[in-house]
Amino acid sequence: MLSEIEPNANEPTDLTIARKVWITSSELLSEIVDLLPSNKGRLSLVTSLIKAYGLDSKCEDIIGVGRVRRHDLESFHGKQFLSILLKNRPSIDVDHVELEKIRETLQIREYKDIPKTPGTAPKEHIDIIKLGDELGDKYNKNQINDISDSDLELSEINDEIILVEHKEQEEDNTELENFGLTHDCYIFPFMAEYVNLVAASSIHSASRLTKERKESVQNVVINWYGGRHHCKKNKAAGFCYINDIVLSINILRRNYRRIFYLDLDLHHGDGVESAFEFSKNVMTCSIHRYDIGFYPGTGSLSSTQKTKVNIPVMRGLSDGSMLRIVKDIVLPLIMNFGPDALVIQAGCDGLSTDEHKEWNMTIKGYGKVLRLLLNSVANTPVMILGGGGYNHSETAKCWTYLTSIALRLEKLSDEWDLIPDHKYLDAYQNCGFQFWTNENLNSTKLMKDENDNEYVAKIKAYILDKCI
Repeated sequence: MLSEIEPNANEPTDLTIARKVWITSSELLSEIVDLLPSNKGRLSLVTSLIKAYGLDSKCEDIIGVGRVRRHDLESFHGKQFLSILLKNRPSIDVDHVELEKIRETLQIREYKDIPKTPGTAPKEHIDIIKLGDELGDKYNKNQINDISDSDLELSEINDEIILVEHKEQEEDNTELENFGLTHDCYIFPFMAEYVNLVAASSIHSASRLTKERKESVQNVVINWYGGRHHCKKNKAAGFCYINDIVLSINILRRNYRRIFYLDLDLHHGDGVESAFEFSKNVMTCSIHRYDIGFYPGTGSLSSTQKTKVNIPVMRGLSDGSMLRIVKDIVLPLIMNFGPDALVIQAGCDGLSTDEHKEWNMTIKGYGKVLRLLLNSVANTPVMILGGGGYNHSETAKCWTYLTSIALRLEKLSDEWDLIPDHKYLDAYQNCGFQFWTNENLNSTKLMKDENDNEYVAKIKAYILDKCI
């Protein structure tokens, strides 16, 4: 079993290169993204906790997120898939009086919060998550059987009450199945808006990175809204309705010739890998749990090629194991490839506190990995994206901590104690409103780390021989 590696052991510590950090942050955008069935309410926890610690005010600026054109989505996704994905569904995006707030939110052209002083009193807000659940369940169980072919609804435009005729045909379930819009990626309220804005968040983040090009500064953009790595060109999958990562990498390629993509999610980044499988200038590398029956079932060691690297790991991956893999395998790959930009998908469903219970990773373990990566590529621009994470309060803590790492404020964040008062403070009641707990500071050790020295050495030898 691998011994734990000290936080700063053998890590580059040269701080002569200045670092500037930008972040996407919008409470209203978070409420829209919160509607995603697999992660209901998660982004509001993330955004609000980052703001509660005032980290957004430490960034250079907030990246504004505005809707993108369908043409921008077609840089990767197929037209027919997008037609079904972005279809107007008035029977579920219903003009319900309780959805007035989110309807107003959808009128915003650019989502961008102005950093506020931590501790600002919260405002009242409706539970759109609960309402979205009710509407989604009704729609997916009954389609539109309870709605006539022509529904007359009242809509208020320019202070005048007018009749609006909504016509909607029952959807072809076979078509939905073909495009992956059933089962884990079923239809939900305002799905079209969610898809556009998640894609837009990563596209705008990538665009920001292309505008900031100074060799004496390391530019970092953070977008926790993004990181949906399973969606294929013409099929939604694994809770991913759009592949914002591929779309953002396509933006980066306009200004940066060589891109290195690193996926830290518990699950294999199959969607991104397949998109760039035959590209010589985009190298994909995924560290993931791999086993028979474990989703998505791809990413074996033998599938590794010159610019497509898969690092399959077994149960119980610990902080030390992960850090050694990154140090001994990933960093040599990065240095050999010589990327002009680095994209990191920082899914944290490998936390020991996550409901998957597959890895023994801790929040600080992910922090060590991010710090090592950023310090090792100090002259390279970096984009950091979200991903998996199903214990939402712990995911919010993890991404808040990683934000502090990017800002070089880890000494401060290591001392965080009681979580500051903010709108979503009640979400942390079960952990006594503490940021650091025994559970997230120390691996639960419920699982043996099966990734011993021999196994890691075997992977290292195979991959480096294949790719370097």
